[in-house]
Amino acid sequence: MLKTKGYAAQVAKAPLAPYAFERREVRDHDVLVDIQYCGVCHSDIHQARDEWGGAIFPMVPGHEITGVVARVGKHVTKFKVGDRVGVGVFVDSCRECEECKSGMEQYCDRLAQTYNSHELDGTPTLGGYSDKIVVNEDFVLNVPDNLPLNATAPLLCAGIIGFRSLRLS
Repeated sequence: MLKTKGYAAQVAKAPLAPYAFERREVRDHDVLVDIQYCGVCHSDIHQARDEWGGAIFPMVPGHEITGVVARVGKHVTKFKVGDRVGVGVFVDSCRECEECKSGMEQYCDRLAQTYNSHELDGTPTLGGYSDKIVVNEDFVLNVPDNLPLNATAPLLCAGIIGFRSLRLS
């Protein structure tokens, strides 16, 4: 297990406080990202306050993540150690359902979100208000050298949603 430091809400409406936890080890198709920046989306606030219901606590929010690849699984082909990357709202999906096979993973019934969700094995996910995260390589994006990581992080929510919508229309 990977010792991780972050900030979590222990219960709804509680302020975020330092929180130590363990992440799973890097699997064959995973990327370990040393988080450099994480945007603050209003969705993070809604979730930590449990304003939409169904929140999982303790909660480490954060889904607008940028950082540097620290380790890759033995079958990872898209990234190498030292790459600048971003992670958005999703960290994994089943890859077996019709939606996944057609490139529409966001409709997967087993979709693993960055936080306030569950990994495919049932483990609760904990987000980017932390020092590292483990993500399947298919849900990691390269960040070009000419884009500052701090300014890129917020693009991984509203920016990417708008881009994908325009691309698919």
